[in-house]
Amino acid sequence: MEINRLKYYIAPFIGACIALPILALLIFYILQGNFNIQFLLGDVINKYITDTSILVLGTFFLVVILGTISSYLSARFEYFGDKIFALLFVLPLAYPAYILGYTYVGFFEYRGILSDILGNSTIKFNILNIYGAIFIFGIAMFPYVYILARVSFSSISSTVCELVSLHKIHPVKAFFKVYLPLAYPAIFAGSILAIMETLSDYGTVLYFGVETFSVGIFKSWFGYADLAKAINVAIILLVFVFGILWTESLIRKKYRFTSSTFSGKKASKIKLTGKYNLLAFLISFFISTITLFIPTSVLVYWFILDINHLDFSTFDYLFNTLSLNIISSMIIIFLSFFVVYMLRFYPSKIGTITHKLSILGYSIPGAVVGVGLLIISNFIDNSIGHAIFNGTFFILIFAYATRYFASSIGSIENGFSKIDSTIDDATKIFGKSESNNIFRVYLPLMKPYIISGFLILYIDIAKELPATLILRPFNFDTLAIRIYELASNEMLYKVGFPSLVLILTTAVAVLLLNSRFVRRKIWKKL
Repeated sequence: MEINRLKYYIAPFIGACIALPILALLIFYILQGNFNIQFLLGDVINKYITDTSILVLGTFFLVVILGTISSYLSARFEYFGDKIFALLFVLPLAYPAYILGYTYVGFFEYRGILSDILGNSTIKFNILNIYGAIFIFGIAMFPYVYILARVSFSSISSTVCELVSLHKIHPVKAFFKVYLPLAYPAIFAGSILAIMETLSDYGTVLYFGVETFSVGIFKSWFGYADLAKAINVAIILLVFVFGILWTESLIRKKYRFTSSTFSGKKASKIKLTGKYNLLAFLISFFISTITLFIPTSVLVYWFILDINHLDFSTFDYLFNTLSLNIISSMIIIFLSFFVVYMLRFYPSKIGTITHKLSILGYSIPGAVVGVGLLIISNFIDNSIGHAIFNGTFFILIFAYATRYFASSIGSIENGFSKIDSTIDDATKIFGKSESNNIFRVYLPLMKPYIISGFLILYIDIAKELPATLILRPFNFDTLAIRIYELASNEMLYKVGFPSLVLILTTAVAVLLLNSRFVRRKIWKKL
């Protein structure tokens, strides 16, 4: 009986542990009184706020434009190459934003690839500024909007389209007055994911000279070894993030629609011909060119330039990346399954609260999570007089769990929501034991959702840079770290080989995630 009562506290305990870095940061800030008024009101913070705000707003508008156009074309029309473009629009997810940034700098720089193509060595476009960074984040993050908005546009019922046709509404007017508003929730959800990833970035903004909060945290900690200042910046960033989430929740409530809009028979795609077919193709080709073709071509060009001097230690970094990512993803997906299972059969109010806290990590930049874990590890290590957590794989996996727990648990929750309660009743009556029910019933039923959650985790962790930079063990480098170091040392042509290796691994995961089987099981349920 006592054991059954303890089961009600397992999920709350795990949830609280996952949220611990964020809670530790807030508690430490309050208890230690690290309020540096002069610093918080100074020009440095104002610069962080200004640059971060411009970057977020610019990225928001660009991902909305690119994501909405691409998703609407893919979901509503048949045109030349539409199936290929539907895949190409997803593949930029395999590219970390900082790699896209490096490729475009190499493309536009003095005596760069563009000047070689045009035969004029004097041609140069300086994109190492905040506007260049907005462009990079826009092309890197628009797939978040594309994936979600495509599902929304594809789900519009034929009844809605028939009403549009009946009232003879012009296609352009119908898009802005009917179809676009129906997709608002998905568009805003995707744009928020893009913004959160933008806020978490460190490699791109540092390279482009943009003074964001993430840069401020690293400057305070690594540059000045001032943990108190790093905490101050992290707290302001937390407030910034919560402000964005609050705004998003208000927008979501305003544009909430009933499910009847998407019920019944789905509208058929419109087959485009003539000039409209050409126009759709050209728009899709342009988006694919700036988001995928140019960056990939630059990396291949650098690879060819360096082919006689390739650094094969890249495969050592690949091994580090794969081993760390696979182990971390397996641990996190196991925790996600276990937490959702326990909340399903042993629900509690405290479990609901800790669950909501545990999924906050995805909205919190990796640099903030890293600082929170530094506080925890420093406290433990100082208490026992020996360093056992700082610079270990445990603390790094802990950071990934806090940061990406939400991205895996969403898939697991979707899976459990599709399991009828009658199966739960049957397992209680006929099941031999709880562990047998898990392995013989629930895990097989959850297989596609576990796989999708694992793939999402792998993609996210492979591209992660800030938390890895802060917490990685001594002399342990991943492909992301290696690429960042080469670019920081102005050895861009050397970036080609390790970048292609990293992108190929993440691209495989993206393609599997976008496969017909997984898409049918997962994306349509988002």
